[in-house]
Amino acid sequence: MIVKHQFTPASMWPYARFEIVLGMISSAVAWLLVAQLGVHQVALPATLATVTGTALSILLAVRVNTAYQRWWEASGTWAQILGASRTLVRVVVAVTDAKTAADPVAVAAFQRDVARRQTAYVTALRLQLRGQLDAMGRSELAAHLSAEETPTVATADNPATVLLAGQSRRIFAAFGAGILAGFDNFQMEVALAAIAVQQGLAERIAMQPVPRTYAVFTRYLVHLYVAVFPFTILAAAAHDQWTVIPATLIVAFAFRMLERIGTVVEAPFGGTVQDVPLTAITTILERDLLELVGDPERPAPPRPVAGYLW
Repeated sequence: MIVKHQFTPASMWPYARFEIVLGMISSAVAWLLVAQLGVHQVALPATLATVTGTALSILLAVRVNTAYQRWWEASGTWAQILGASRTLVRVVVAVTDAKTAADPVAVAAFQRDVARRQTAYVTALRLQLRGQLDAMGRSELAAHLSAEETPTVATADNPATVLLAGQSRRIFAAFGAGILAGFDNFQMEVALAAIAVQQGLAERIAMQPVPRTYAVFTRYLVHLYVAVFPFTILAAAAHDQWTVIPATLIVAFAFRMLERIGTVVEAPFGGTVQDVPLTAITTILERDLLELVGDPERPAPPRPVAGYLW
């Protein structure tokens, strides 16, 4: 996620270079044909640029809004996972601390086990959503797992789901051991159910992009508009027809950046500078959960790197 407030031209150039080059070529050709060679037949009516530009602007606005809604939904989904995970560990600590008849050592071990497994869960889900379950990603995940769980979880197709199931088994095992009693386990299952629902929503966002025809059609329209635009404003610039070149470059940059914003933001788990800061959220949650169970070995708070928060 971008947290800096200033952008350099060099950082924006890769996003708009194709349209800028296309606009430079099309405007130069239009200026040479009409102003230098007198081929006025290629000049198009100015109303064409007005009508098509208005339609394209509306389409781009819808495109950007759709992409932002996906990003916001993804951010909200992770906020729900964050809150439900805190609720789970908070209930575990509150309930088990009240069990004065239970073995304090067993209670403390159970609390740490649930907190660390939940940290492993959000780490696994982050890696899955970003498509980073390669050897390096699985090695990172293994660092959060116990020796008993590592062989099963580290090789699973969906480690997050396996860890959530392990969390349920651990809770019911604690019930069988007398650490939990009554309806304690059902209170914790409510939190796990909420987490599972949000996981499904996050997976849907990651697996189902904006329809490709919508995205591709918008991009092609931007290309077409940039190519045709200089031929439509030549008549309006009868005395200074060279101004068609800078005018086209400005239009090309503006429309391309709008289209590009929609393209990048529509993938909130894409691992780009525009995505939801899953790594930072995971670190924050790990610190919170370990603090709840009194574990002093917590990671450092996340910090932006060069204006980006991952």
